[in-house]
Amino acid sequence: MNRSPSRALALLVPALSLLLFTGCPPDDGSVPQAFPVLDEGEASGRVPAGGSDDRQVVRVCTILPSSGVSKDLGAEIRRGIDIAKASIDPKGKHRFEWTDRDTKSTEPGALAAFQSCFNEGHHVIIGPVHPAATTALIPVAASHGVVLIIPELGAAVPAGWGPNLAAIAPAATEMGRIAGRNARVERGLTKAAVLHVPKVFGEGLRDSFTKEFTSGEEGGTVVGRRELPPDDPEVWVQAALEFAKQGAEAIFVVGPPEVSKAVAGVVSQAGVHAWFVDWSMMPPVLAAAGPEARGQVHWVNRSLPTGDFAAIYRERHQAKPEGSAGAGFDAVRITELAANAAKSTWHEDLSAEIVKLKGIPSAFGTAEMVNEGGITFLDLAGYRLVEPVPLPDTDEWVFGGFE
Repeated sequence: MNRSPSRALALLVPALSLLLFTGCPPDDGSVPQAFPVLDEGEASGRVPAGGSDDRQVVRVCTILPSSGVSKDLGAEIRRGIDIAKASIDPKGKHRFEWTDRDTKSTEPGALAAFQSCFNEGHHVIIGPVHPAATTALIPVAASHGVVLIIPELGAAVPAGWGPNLAAIAPAATEMGRIAGRNARVERGLTKAAVLHVPKVFGEGLRDSFTKEFTSGEEGGTVVGRRELPPDDPEVWVQAALEFAKQGAEAIFVVGPPEVSKAVAGVVSQAGVHAWFVDWSMMPPVLAAAGPEARGQVHWVNRSLPTGDFAAIYRERHQAKPEGSAGAGFDAVRITELAANAAKSTWHEDLSAEIVKLKGIPSAFGTAEMVNEGGITFLDLAGYRLVEPVPLPDTDEWVFGGFE
């Protein structure tokens, strides 16, 4: 395997010129002009001086932000990673060594961290989180002899995916598929419309909803799809009412809270069902629908961790774990399971075992790795439908499972 710094750098530099998208909330668009200077990560899990351990070593490097705009997300993923590391059998088949590097919440930071981890000979790299950084890193990692496990694809564009890559949570476009299936198959609606923000984020969800809603012999019809500015609620309302007059029974809304709130306010008047994405799953949007439309508004959001992992997290941090903490936990869990099953720590052997994993005791339940659209991810770590539910003995409604 060629792990020379010059080869790695030659592949890394062109990635910075990729046209990365905007329009998705997590992407701040900051791209420094030079690679940041990263602090040296500290490796853990080494045998103390004077000790001996002849087990095969699996070296894992995490590339997550501990500074910059995404540092809180990085911290939540690390909490899940720490719980998983503590659960690894200290007398198991392998001895794990860990290195952590700060991506500084930037694309150059993520690429530089990856380069360092790769050149140091790590077998598995976990990260990054920033959508633009993830988009830039995917084709780079695919061309290198190392396993990359991405905790959350989210709004990243997984172009150039390779067999040595795996994700825990799938891309945000999964929300469109879930909404489309719920509208057409589970509710039996036959006509739909899509209102969405510009650029890759909105277009990706628009296309995934459309494909799911219209697929199959009994597929429905999309009467209209309209790209709209994210800062003008009135045009969203007018578009929703216009499509309702054209026969749309379902409207898929991919927009920020204010425009979603405006559309929710006319759902009853329009006589439609409306689906919203995680971006706008906020109490004011639900309240805007009013009591008469609470059965007509639906959201799609990430699944939440459950079971033993959630209990350990609550005990340790006195809070409910977010989906990202579960993703961090499961990134380590599938690394351990794949390493135990693989005949070597070579990336091809590890990758071959990751895609076959089933019955995984994950943070989200007993899960398995699946492959949809060429992307490998954990089936239970993705998105789910969220319905409004009443709080007992009150007039207040909340998002089911998120109260």
